[in-house]
Amino acid sequence: MTDEIGGASGAPSNRQTGQGCNTPTLDCRITAAGYYYRVGETELGPFTLQDRDDSGFEEALSGKFHVKPEELCAAYWRAVQRPITFSEISDALGSTIRQDVSTKLILLCGCLLTFTDEDQVNILMAGESSGGKTYNALEVVAYFRDVVLRIASASPTAFFHDNGKWDKEAHVLTVDLRQKILVFLDQPHYSLLERLRPLMSHDQRELLYKITDKSAKGSMRTKNVILEGYPTVILCAAKLSLDEQEKTRVFILSPETSVRKLQESLQLAVKRVSDREAFREWVESHPLRKWLRDRIEAIQSANVKQVIIDDQDQVYQRFVTAHKRLAPRHQRDLPRILSLIKAHALLNLWWRERRGRGAIVAIQDDVDAGFELYNQIAKPNELGLSPQVYEVYETVIKPLLDNETVVDRRSILNKYFDYYGRHLGDETLRREIVPALIECGLVIEQPDPQDRRRKLLYPPDVPPTCSDVVEDIEVKGE
Repeated sequence: MTDEIGGASGAPSNRQTGQGCNTPTLDCRITAAGYYYRVGETELGPFTLQDRDDSGFEEALSGKFHVKPEELCAAYWRAVQRPITFSEISDALGSTIRQDVSTKLILLCGCLLTFTDEDQVNILMAGESSGGKTYNALEVVAYFRDVVLRIASASPTAFFHDNGKWDKEAHVLTVDLRQKILVFLDQPHYSLLERLRPLMSHDQRELLYKITDKSAKGSMRTKNVILEGYPTVILCAAKLSLDEQEKTRVFILSPETSVRKLQESLQLAVKRVSDREAFREWVESHPLRKWLRDRIEAIQSANVKQVIIDDQDQVYQRFVTAHKRLAPRHQRDLPRILSLIKAHALLNLWWRERRGRGAIVAIQDDVDAGFELYNQIAKPNELGLSPQVYEVYETVIKPLLDNETVVDRRSILNKYFDYYGRHLGDETLRREIVPALIECGLVIEQPDPQDRRRKLLYPPDVPPTCSDVVEDIEVKGE
């Protein structure tokens, strides 16, 4: 893992910086330890953010390098705008989000696409309680200023009222959601989620809603509400089973629950809780976090409205090669890959071809990065499962079925405890995990022929009426 940003290799050319060919170039590289400045073979650092903020810092350091003080600022911005990869972004986000590589990167990509005209995406953070769903979302949106609406809870009508402007002449309430990030910190009211489905599907740029409202006299009346623009929507929910309507509209992400992730998260939690003020100062002065915030602000200021992908046939062929049997939901899966490609191009907009007003062109590096990131969450997302449910299937249920052909819920609960070292609730397994696996066709559930009060799980390719298999399992159990 390279905990470093910047350096001479990614610096713009002399023509871009305005320096003459004979003028020594001052380069800046940024690490978690601080800022390093270099001319030729001479490098000084690391300097902290507090050092850089000191009034005499630029004059003193520029004197050592025999360059103008303004070159220090120019060198920093060359480091901010140098070509980067998703791996380097992950390192910067890793200051407060440990592990969860694909989750935090897709969250950041979704937030970046907020600045475009029509490429906004929806993200569902689904996972068990205390797993870090809301934490991850809030940590990522903290890098974005003035565009985030954090919503703890909202009824269907309150959402429209609090965020809209009333036009007395037209008798219309207009809610402007252009280039906004909506973060629902808990599962939204089901009625609100239903009303937001056309918005999340990008059916139209302006959507007319007719809602009922009480007049001053207490009578019910109809009010016209127009939602304008496409926001980025991030939903956080502890529920592991998803409605079919939401599955195809969102990236489905889950925080990791690996031992390594939990160990690193606990170490960070100890640091944060033991001295909260010191932790806040550390976060605010972290060089990589400052670098990423500055880069995001520069991307927002660049006003890129569209990212163009020229080699469309290559993207299509690459997708269908990996998906031999196409399904209707792939019409929404493929655009998600395109979103990640565009986000990678947006991160490197200074190194992409400009075309027309407000458009840049993606290159092969963007295509490769988009596919690579999508492949990390492709299987559960294309099955309509949260990554956490799919992990339980891969690590617990599938091995049991491979060994026994048929299993009951008690065996699954025991295996889960053996593998993870913690209990899985029977209600969670029965009401959320098993129905989700049945719906996507990974398992079949049927009553036990020996005791119809008990349910058994079978692989989808094993007929549940095969009584010989069941009898064989019963004998082994005895």
